[in-house]
Formats: sequence, C-alpha cells, structure tokens
Amino acid sequence: MTVLNLAWRGSGSVAASALCTVLALAQSGASPVGPLRTAPRETLTVNPGFRDWGPATITGTTILAGNSSNRGGLFAVDTLTGKVKWTSRPSGYGNPWVATAPAVSGDIVITIMHNTLVALSLATGRETWRGPATMQEATVAVSSGLAYVLGDDANFYALEVATGRERWKVAFRRAGSCHALPIVREGSVYVSAMVLDRPADANRSAEASEHLFALDATTGQERWRYPQAGSGSACLEQPIVTADTFYGVRSQALYAVHLGTGRERWKPVEVRRPVEGRVRGVAIAGLVDAGSVVIGMTPGSLIAFDKSTGQTAWEIAGQYSVGSPSTAVAGGVLYFQGHPGAPPAAEVQGRVLYSGGRAVNQPAALPPGTLNALDLGTRTVLWSFSRPTAEPNWPFGFVTLFDGGLWVDSYQALVKLQ
Repeated sequence: MTVLNLAWRGSGSVAASALCTVLALAQSGASPVGPLRTAPRETLTVNPGFRDWGPATITGTTILAGNSSNRGGLFAVDTLTGKVKWTSRPSGYGNPWVATAPAVSGDIVITIMHNTLVALSLATGRETWRGPATMQEATVAVSSGLAYVLGDDANFYALEVATGRERWKVAFRRAGSCHALPIVREGSVYVSAMVLDRPADANRSAEASEHLFALDATTGQERWRYPQAGSGSACLEQPIVTADTFYGVRSQALYAVHLGTGRERWKPVEVRRPVEGRVRGVAIAGLVDAGSVVIGMTPGSLIAFDKSTGQTAWEIAGQYSVGSPSTAVAGGVLYFQGHPGAPPAAEVQGRVLYSGGRAVNQPAALPPGTLNALDLGTRTVLWSFSRPTAEPNWPFGFVTLFDGGLWVDSYQALVKLQ
C-alpha cells in the first residue's frame, strides 16, 4: 500500500495544539506522482464544521486527516466524492485533537489523539487498540508491521501494528524540545532524541545532549548516533531520507549525514542573509526533496541546496512565511506559499528604521493565502491560486499530493485542486 504524504502547516491556525512548522512529516525520497502544471480548479471542498485541519495521508480512494483544535477527531474522506466515510472520536481523550499525520499499514490506521497512540480500522474508524501516551508533538511511522513512536515516558517504542503489543523499546531522556519525527528506511529507523550524558550530583547539574540515532528497525539496537557521543549535540528536524543520506535542519543550518556511517557528508551550512540592513542567520522551513537539490524557505528566499555539497544552487527572493510554507514537490514542480519576486518585508511591521539619520521606507508585508507552482527546470511560476475565506487571506496549510493534483487545507475546508 502506497501512502503519499508531504505536508506542512501554518502555525497561526493550529493554536489549540501549539504546533509549528518543525512538525512537518518526515520524507523518504522525492514523490513519484505527476504534477499539476495548469491553473487549478477547486473540484471538491470538504467542510465537516471545524476550522483547523492537521496533515493528511492518502491511501487508495481515502484521505485521512484530523481536526487539530476544537473537538478533534480523525476523518476519512472519499477522494472521489468528498463525502466523509467515517469520523472517529473515541472516548477517554478529552478533546481528541489530531495534529500529526496518520499512518496506514494494511487495514489499520495509526494516529495520535491528544498525545495517545490509537489504532483504528481503516474501513470503519473503530478503535482496535490503544497504545502509550506520546511525547508532545511526536509523530508515528509504520513499516513492515511495526509502528514507531516516542512515548511520554521518553521510551522510543516499536509496537506491532496488528495488536499494539510492544516489540522493543529504547530509553531516551524526557527533556529538551527535540521533536521525534521517525523515518524507517532499509531496516533502520532514524529518530532525533535526547540522552543523559552525566547525572546530576551534589556539585553539578545533569548534562544531556541531542542526537540523530540510527536504530535497527527489528531489534532497536543502536547502529550509530550523530554527533558521536562526547562530540556535541544536534537535534535534526524537517528530516528527508534519500538512498544514502539523511538531510535535516537545526535552527538556521542544513545538515547531511551518511546513512551507512553516521558521518557528515559535508559541514553544516548555516543560512545567512541580509535582514533590514544586517546579515544574520535566518530560519529554514518547509524542507523538501527535489531531486538533485533540497529546497527550503526563509522569510526572504526560496533556496535550493545542492545535495552533494550543501551549497546554494539557486535562490528566488520574495516574501515567504516560514510559519506556513505549504511546500511539496511532484514531477519537477514545487508547490509553495508566498510571493516570489516581492521585496522583502520589514521583520516587524510598523517599526521605523533609520539609516544615516533618515527614516528608511520598508516594504509592507503582503497578505498570506497564495499557493504557487514553480517549474523547477525553468524556475518560472506556472500558476498562483487563492480562494475567498471567511477570515480574509487565511493561509493555506498542509499539501498532500496525488497524481495530477493536490489536496490542501484552508479556512474550514479541505480542498481538492486539479
């Protein structure tokens, strides 16, 4: 069963679950689906009566996504008709909000509801088993009949998809802000987590560090960690895994780690750009796989990084929101939210800057809510799309691909574009 899911969400519209863009889904290589190259039509609009959607997963003719605020719940929607097949709000969760992407294995859907792992029937939405409480903002991955998730007790679990029975667990440290986004690839599971390096004593506080771990997917045995023990700390988020490399972001830098050895492919590349007359590090968001490059977004640029060196292959200036990048790649086309070519906006709107004693005019921030398609070969914009919303200029959220089109969430709607 193929599950296609490349997703991002705007932080401004998921207030109840306190999500941010670092919770993008892990990616395992570029998407094989065909792109939407012509101006899109909104062919289906799904509105079950709430505002905020979490990331979605497509399996067969069903798209699965949850309400990330309000009453919560997971929804199965027919991709051909837009009708809701079932809604799941199991008891015992309070508001069972779903803020991360569900995973599918056979006829089982596994999702996190209100920080608890839950397995549901794909056909009916009925609960089949309930797993451990999960770490805040954790995500779940499935492969070869096992589900992987970081628990609230800081154990990283491998559970049998069919029964929820524990196969193995690895203890990490329950601290820090590193978000566990596991990826399974060729018998290994890759996850960032924190470990205790030295316990506290009467004279010193405890010391801990964050690492990317490669674990045997069957046994949980550690194969390597990056950085190596005693040589630093790094939580790598927005993960992309290709045939031989793990790409990830730490704050304002891009990393590449060899899957076989756990060593750097090249030195981390810090992204520094002019911001209001001063060059400094800038945040990277929306990292996606685009063949020979990985592409990320900063407030003032779309940047393509050469996979072999980490150096900038090309860059398009403009106004972009790292809080809701809405990036995805299909067949040589990049989807993204923002305004390519626009002059960079002032970091703080309404603030007066001075240069040489004179006030400097700062470009105004353009409104959000514009989704674009960029031809990666020519780097020309193929189309731009916006839609009216009850709250004007509401940003788009997660993009989920299918052959020749995409689903994306908007204000009170999950929409299909073709």
